[in-house]
Amino acid sequence: MKKDIGALFDELLIRYTKTVEQNIKSRIKKARDKEDVKKQIKSELNLLIRYMQIDKNEAKLSEVFVEWYKRGEETGKIFAHIRKVFGEDVEDILPFKRKENGKSITLYISEEDKALKQLALNDSKLMKFFIRYIANLDIRKRLPDLFSEEKQDIKTKNNPVVKWTSSKDNKNEFVQLIYGLYQAGFINEGKGEITKITEALAEVFDISLGKNWQSNHSASVHRGNNDRQASVFHKIQEAYKQYTESLIEHKKKIK
Repeated sequence: MKKDIGALFDELLIRYTKTVEQNIKSRIKKARDKEDVKKQIKSELNLLIRYMQIDKNEAKLSEVFVEWYKRGEETGKIFAHIRKVFGEDVEDILPFKRKENGKSITLYISEEDKALKQLALNDSKLMKFFIRYIANLDIRKRLPDLFSEEKQDIKTKNNPVVKWTSSKDNKNEFVQLIYGLYQAGFINEGKGEITKITEALAEVFDISLGKNWQSNHSASVHRGNNDRQASVFHKIQEAYKQYTESLIEHKKKIK
């Protein structure tokens, strides 16, 4: 009897993660300079994650997959969602035409979108990619000694303590700000897994987002209807305006 894609993914993920973990432990055990080998392993895993985030299509799909995976959705359901949204529902010819010089021009999806569609419809490639990606994240939790220094480096090394001081009840403002900067290309050129980036920056600002921060953010977007301007951007705009005006007024006074 053929296994469904969700059950197969979970089985292969467990096997792959166990193999990688055993390999890492074996390398450390037989090493003469264990700390140096630990650094090498950590560098290899970090490099793998960065490499897997370079391709925009893979980064886009991994963002969706990891978000749903963390929520506890069945892996088969996640694959079906990705297949439908990025593959089956994408037409090669767009359902509208643009007019140029009075003539209707048929529009086709870009080569990048075609590649994304092909990837979304290839269960085999998706499975291999996501197994490596999720396994890498799991290894970090299974072997905390390898990555404990990363968290310490952020808050030590003579760095000043930085805290998010907006209302603690409105952590969504922080999420909106990070998503806005990311989409504008101001963070990692808009590449990589946005959920992971948000959580990493939340740690820097010493803010606990909570388990439901992604669903809370999504709900705020849908509540906004046609008003997509989050209040945090208005607050920042007004605050910076007041700042520049105060500088100008101060300069006028000392002349």
